[in-house]
Amino acid sequence: MSISFVCNIGTGYAQTTSVRSYNVLDWNGHQTLHDFITQRLHQQYRHRDSLLHQALLHHQLEQYQQYCRQQYLSILGSMPPKTPLHAQLLSTIAEDGYRIEKIIFESLPHHHVTANLYVPVGKGPFPGILFCCGHEATAKATLTYQQTAILLAQHGFVVLMIDPISQGERYQLTDSSGNPLTRGGTTEHTLLAAGANLLGTSVVKDEMWDNIRAIDYLCSRPEVDSTRIGCIGNSGGGTQTAYLIPLDARIKAAVICSYVTRRERTLWLLGPQDGCQWLPGESEAGLDISDYIIMFAPRPVLILAGRYDFVDFNGTLDVYHELQQVYDTLGASSHISLFAYDDGHGIQPPKQEKAVQWFRKWFMHDDMPVHEKALPTLPADSLQVTITGQVNTAFADEQTLPAMRLSIARSWQASRTHWLHDSSRMQYQNMIKRILHLPESNHFSIDTQQMGTVVIAGYRFQKIIIRGNDFPPIPCLITDPSAFKSFTKWKIMLNQAGKDAVLKDSLYLMKSIRQSCMLLIADLRGMGETADDAAFNDKKYMNQEYRNAVLALFTGFSLPAQRTQDVLMLLNFITQHTSLSSLPIDIEATGPAAEAALLAAALNPHVHQFTLSDMPDSFMDFLLHPATPNQYSYVIPYALTCFDLPDLIQFVGSEKVRITNK
Repeated sequence: MSISFVCNIGTGYAQTTSVRSYNVLDWNGHQTLHDFITQRLHQQYRHRDSLLHQALLHHQLEQYQQYCRQQYLSILGSMPPKTPLHAQLLSTIAEDGYRIEKIIFESLPHHHVTANLYVPVGKGPFPGILFCCGHEATAKATLTYQQTAILLAQHGFVVLMIDPISQGERYQLTDSSGNPLTRGGTTEHTLLAAGANLLGTSVVKDEMWDNIRAIDYLCSRPEVDSTRIGCIGNSGGGTQTAYLIPLDARIKAAVICSYVTRRERTLWLLGPQDGCQWLPGESEAGLDISDYIIMFAPRPVLILAGRYDFVDFNGTLDVYHELQQVYDTLGASSHISLFAYDDGHGIQPPKQEKAVQWFRKWFMHDDMPVHEKALPTLPADSLQVTITGQVNTAFADEQTLPAMRLSIARSWQASRTHWLHDSSRMQYQNMIKRILHLPESNHFSIDTQQMGTVVIAGYRFQKIIIRGNDFPPIPCLITDPSAFKSFTKWKIMLNQAGKDAVLKDSLYLMKSIRQSCMLLIADLRGMGETADDAAFNDKKYMNQEYRNAVLALFTGFSLPAQRTQDVLMLLNFITQHTSLSSLPIDIEATGPAAEAALLAAALNPHVHQFTLSDMPDSFMDFLLHPATPNQYSYVIPYALTCFDLPDLIQFVGSEKVRITNK
């Protein structure tokens, strides 16, 4: 059966499908989008590796460091202004050889940080160490973290350990009693990051700012020598340490535990982790985990690793070999070291001893081994700073991150309105393309392949694969035109659950066909045949396509942008590659497919009418209700700086858009 309305049709199958199957692709489509994104990831890191190789070969490491720093700052964004810390010492616990002070300060106005300060007995000033906590609900009260701080204090260091957001006493999403609304810190980090990304910021920056202000506090203490500041972190705290050390020149030495490995390999083995572990556009910027240490070089860094950690140890060795070359080239071979122990994840006593020895070596010129004895740790409630156990209930004026983000987004409404009303159509479209990272042209090189036919509700549909510009192929079903003399319009049907969800409503299909609609039913990438396997998407992240959504952001090309590209390609297929190009085009779409259709309509004038359903009314919904699931299917970094979904509806013409099933 030929498809007479299609030009440049590729070779393919012509038989009618005997089995009731709506699949079009002749391979396992569920891996298609993931493969597309990871191929992009690999290409970006190959380019990064080439740049570093050339820098080492031609003794241009300083230029490479400067390049990395520029890339880092471009994706991180500017920091907020420093405001008064309003630090308070609430109480003190006296221990043998040191004391623990319960501290609270404001990293932002009315945004409180809870902390414990370990101060040695004796005359200072002492070197100061910032300890960054990993993903433990008890945060600063975690047993191994207490042990590390105590051991450092016993050896003459002042140690400040703060609760990161979403841990300890600093959960941001709580009920009126202060109980967390999510299953843990990693979930809350992820939900907070989605809203942050819409504003062009991140949870990485939130934690970094808390840590920068923590160093401000540490340096304000008379017991601390501000010229000798170190930073140590484990697991998620290792992430914080790596992100922090290139940007705070006060840090003179660092220890990173259970984190350093090859980013590309980690993403391949484990997939993306929670929202504080990555930045949108990080691989597009060419930044690997080792680059944060390279930017810090030649200042001393000790890497602590477990040979049986889920953090890939082969990747750790690979990074360490790379860092050795960097430090050798800088004439600082002794400033980089790796201690690996036969254990798993975490900073257990052997690693604690090596960390203390490292800091003593660089701050006290003493490289003697440290031997740890039994350390008197305390129960978590003994180290609690607030009366209620949570800053949200302890302070009536506490400003949570969601509240601050909502305030910022509202303050940008005038700017979004300006974009909508005071720019030309072309300027507005160019702005959208810039935010989405789409090319200037809406035209694509398209090839089609026929994959047979299938009978649905008594009507024959042709199976078509649409390919273009090295994008993932789009599987489609199209009404067989041979059964009709004429058509009145095209109807593109895009369901977030895939073609099968559309085809279940046979009565509606029959009605549409009898109304002489030419139907094009397609699976946008990551939907239907190309939906990711649920097994690869941890439920704790509250997103059914978290793996691909975050990897897409990491590579600088969000899923909404990619799906917008798919819709544009479908429109281009109709208008440029069929004999029915003059017919009006309607689109019916649900969920993330509806968002993509709306964005595509803003860029392509050929859509006549829309029916959109199960789509948020506004990106602001995610800021108002940060525990909403599946946010990352919609997130476009920086979107709220320039447009919101109601703005797009107004731009394409509200008379064209019908919203249903809300």
